[in-house]
Amino acid sequence: MMNKVISILSSIIFVGIINGDSFRLHLLFTNNIHGAIHEVPARFINPEFSPILAGGAGAYTYVNKLRDEAKAGGDAVFLTDAGNLFQGTQLGTQDGGSKMIQWMNWMSYDAFVPGVRDFDQGVLNLSRLSEKAEFPFLAANLKGVNGIKDNKIIDINGIRIGVIGLITPFINEGLLPENYEGVVVEDLLETLNEQIAKIRKNVDMIFVLSHLGLPYNREDEYKKFINKINKGISVPIRNALELAHYTDDVDVIITGGFNKGYNTPWVDPNSHTIVVQNYGNLTGIGHLILNIDKRQKIIKDYSLPTKRGMMVNLFTDDIWPNPAISDTIQNWVSSIHPSLKSDYSTQISQIDNKDCSFNVVSKNNDYPVPSVGGDNTLDIITWNMERFPLKGDSTMKAVAEIILDLDVDIIGVQEVIKIGDFAKMMSWIPEYDFVLSRQSSFLEQAIIFKKGLLTVLGQDEPFAFDDYFFAGRPPLVVDFLYSCGDIKQEICVVNMHLKCCGDGLYRRQQSMKQLHGFLMSKVDQGKDKIIAIGDWNDELQDSGIYQSFSPFLNDRENFLFVTEEIVSDSAQQSYPTWPSFLDHIMIGSGFIDIFEEKGTVRSVNIDDWIGGWSIYENLISDHRPILLSLPIN
Repeated sequence: MMNKVISILSSIIFVGIINGDSFRLHLLFTNNIHGAIHEVPARFINPEFSPILAGGAGAYTYVNKLRDEAKAGGDAVFLTDAGNLFQGTQLGTQDGGSKMIQWMNWMSYDAFVPGVRDFDQGVLNLSRLSEKAEFPFLAANLKGVNGIKDNKIIDINGIRIGVIGLITPFINEGLLPENYEGVVVEDLLETLNEQIAKIRKNVDMIFVLSHLGLPYNREDEYKKFINKINKGISVPIRNALELAHYTDDVDVIITGGFNKGYNTPWVDPNSHTIVVQNYGNLTGIGHLILNIDKRQKIIKDYSLPTKRGMMVNLFTDDIWPNPAISDTIQNWVSSIHPSLKSDYSTQISQIDNKDCSFNVVSKNNDYPVPSVGGDNTLDIITWNMERFPLKGDSTMKAVAEIILDLDVDIIGVQEVIKIGDFAKMMSWIPEYDFVLSRQSSFLEQAIIFKKGLLTVLGQDEPFAFDDYFFAGRPPLVVDFLYSCGDIKQEICVVNMHLKCCGDGLYRRQQSMKQLHGFLMSKVDQGKDKIIAIGDWNDELQDSGIYQSFSPFLNDRENFLFVTEEIVSDSAQQSYPTWPSFLDHIMIGSGFIDIFEEKGTVRSVNIDDWIGGWSIYENLISDHRPILLSLPIN
């Protein structure tokens, strides 16, 4: 067992006498960067008068200044990242993360553990990134990916530190199956113990670099965890907090996987292992100062770099971005071309569907929901599925059957928690395909659509570079071709999930100004067949400054909220728990005349057919779906 001695200094900055027998190790850590290395307003500090985050160029300044100071004082710097590197902006995803690796090379990272979303473009892409990196990719429990190492032993001022990488064993929950094909993730604790046994004789300390994450309320979650253990309940390890309970031989766990960061370390009461996690999107750098005793080869104590804690915000007011790095990143951003094409004529000419008969039939009858789709209508539903899947396979089976029963053409889904489970459910209903958001930081959005009848022409997530007003969930915009016989129509579907609660109203108001401008650019191009759906987290009945719809309500020539017709009907409330009407459908001018002549809109009260609201709410969602039907032929 390693000899660990730790004094908890959680509220003061340590000032000690450093001599030849000890030194300070500046532990720097990032995680969940999500491609956000560009300079951007820090609207979470002040939405109206925001300081500027210095991004990757500011991080470069901070790290290298600290390295110079540490070297001069006989101290050292150790820089790591705990995964989810590139997914989240077009800068990160456009080249599969290559530019992110280039930036990390400039930063001279010491080690990296892949995150779940680092598999978003497949196993081969992740292997290619490891080849481009000038630092090791570590994940001892990850098999089937070339270029991944188990551990790294580094010598820092005469102290040998073994760094072991671990990735969450639950990557299947967060990924599409095709993106981790051939990958095996082995047991966390078994792998860790095996690695410790291999390197123990050759190291003085052991650090674990993990993509496991600290939960959003670590104190409450720890109590729940310990209570289960005390009751003899077997608990599979799902996060770094739980792993630390069993790690007597581990000095420090550096983790990521959640965007939530902590200003103070977590020190496990049982093992005394220190656990740290930074905030996401490179709003700052995590920084913990370890006072290392060189003779005893122990961590004597730790200190925090600021009075506020170990999270160092990267504001340009405090940290000036390195000019060369800043210019390079800005050039990268400027060179990015929109992924969504404005002219699909070549694609459309190649699509031909003469048979418009789609016999979608449910194979089960556990939930006898009637069909609401018509043969001569385009039927669209918006449906917040509340942290899908609420009850695992039970929810998935119910939703799959209900989708087939409803027999609609397009379903916009909000709040997908487990992408893998969503893909599994979709495999049960092969009559449908889906498009999934790529840039959301959490709570994914999806658009489900009938195969053959609808073809995806292009996909975009505008505002992904600066998605604060959209609560980290930029709108999912998909251009479809509706093709049936001789009828071919381009349709733009926008699926969104706006900010609720707290400062939600202000953020919704700002997001709607942005969205109106974006959609008007489409209208100006003659692409006015727009259907905007989602959980808007706002009520149309509210007036003036108390609602967020004004940019569209004041532009009735181009846009119409079809849900205005039903929002006052208490029997059709989309969110009965409140009760309120938060889920809406808005159409562009290309559909307004059609809707006003023969279109319909209504709530689909699934709870009426499956045994009541209590069953529906506990199994599927606290939101009802809303249906728009438009004559299309």
